[in-house]
Amino acid sequence: MNHAAQRHSPIRILAILFCIGLLWPLGTAHAMQIDISKGGLQPLPIAIPKFLDTNPDGSINPAAAMGNRIADVVAADLERSGLFQILDRKGFLQDPASLWKDGPSFKDWRLTGAEAVVSGAVTDSGGTVNADFFLHDVFKGTPVGQGQRFSAPKPEWHLVAHRIADEIYSRLTGESGYFASRIVFVAERGDKKWLSIMDQDGLNRTDLTEGRSLVLTPRFSPTGEHLFFISYVSGEPRIYRWELFTGKKYLEGDYPGLNSAPSWSPDGKRMAMTLNKDGNAEIYVKDLGSGTLTRLTQNPGIDTSPSWSPDGRRIVFNSDRGGSPQIYTMNADGSNQTRITFEGNYNAAPSWSPRGDLIAFVKGGGGFGISVINPQGNGERSLTNSWMDESPAWAPNGRVIAFTREIQGKGSKLYTIDLTGQNERIVPMDPDIRASDPSWSPLVR
Repeated sequence: MNHAAQRHSPIRILAILFCIGLLWPLGTAHAMQIDISKGGLQPLPIAIPKFLDTNPDGSINPAAAMGNRIADVVAADLERSGLFQILDRKGFLQDPASLWKDGPSFKDWRLTGAEAVVSGAVTDSGGTVNADFFLHDVFKGTPVGQGQRFSAPKPEWHLVAHRIADEIYSRLTGESGYFASRIVFVAERGDKKWLSIMDQDGLNRTDLTEGRSLVLTPRFSPTGEHLFFISYVSGEPRIYRWELFTGKKYLEGDYPGLNSAPSWSPDGKRMAMTLNKDGNAEIYVKDLGSGTLTRLTQNPGIDTSPSWSPDGRRIVFNSDRGGSPQIYTMNADGSNQTRITFEGNYNAAPSWSPRGDLIAFVKGGGGFGISVINPQGNGERSLTNSWMDESPAWAPNGRVIAFTREIQGKGSKLYTIDLTGQNERIVPMDPDIRASDPSWSPLVR
């Protein structure tokens, strides 16, 4: 193949990233670090032709369809981010075989309006899918980074596609991707509620529980290998820890009265939660190794919904100690409890970004929407405003938020919104399933 292997500067990115603070000039030699907090210009036109299906010896396999499936998922991921305009393949002037074997005909790709083009080949060998791809800057006529291969067992081919989309996203924005990740949520049909898990794009949904008892509040561990969740299997709300790969479940919150709002510490060794075992709803932390329980709050109000900062040094939580639900922060030992929201009479359900720069929360007032604020209590911004938006959960790159939208009289669905507040998308799933209370996994490696 006629592909250069050296690393080049990222593609001209002027048309995307929504005019977000910095515009990276063409020809500079560094990747732009973006802050997608503002609206702006049009998304980047990118061409993603069908990936070439090949045999292990490199010959073309015209009977296979895996290349098309992978290219479609890559294109869908990038389009949903709002940063990319996926060009129609009907207008392409170079076929996938020539693109892969000879490299891009940049003159032809410029005529399509593409600023970037992806070439790829897929081999299905021995139950393993191998996908190789290159990313090219059409205007400069050079590769963007090196060629790269991703592999997975054939039943997990979609993970290969998500990883390719993540790599493209990262190279063209300077940010980590979020496509090779999963969302766990509470699914509901009729009078049954159960836990379900799916890819972030709504595909490959698998039910984790059968709906025999009420379940709530699933929360991924920092590694994605465990879940906290609340079950009413005993008739009372109790917090369980679930090892997803072994199926083992451990009772972690079995105290008198309310056991709710479990939250993982970033090191996965502690759990913050709300208990009312002493007569009032307060926040406690349990060491998962020793079982030691430490009370962090103590006041007549209701303290709940703890969420850890990514460095594990602070916790954000919700309290009505001042007369209405508001957002507070404190040190991880309970000291320095500080109110950070003062606008409006309802601010609740905080969730600390994995980047540490923002806290998402639910804001009420004529409806309920998702807002963000920095940990110092400044820069509050509204991202959504609906009849009932709640349960914000961050993507692993800290630039997209999943949330529950309750549509009056029609039930609840999951949506995503990025930090511009302009790229709101519904997460597709079966129309008869109501969905709520999402938790976003780290990237699947």
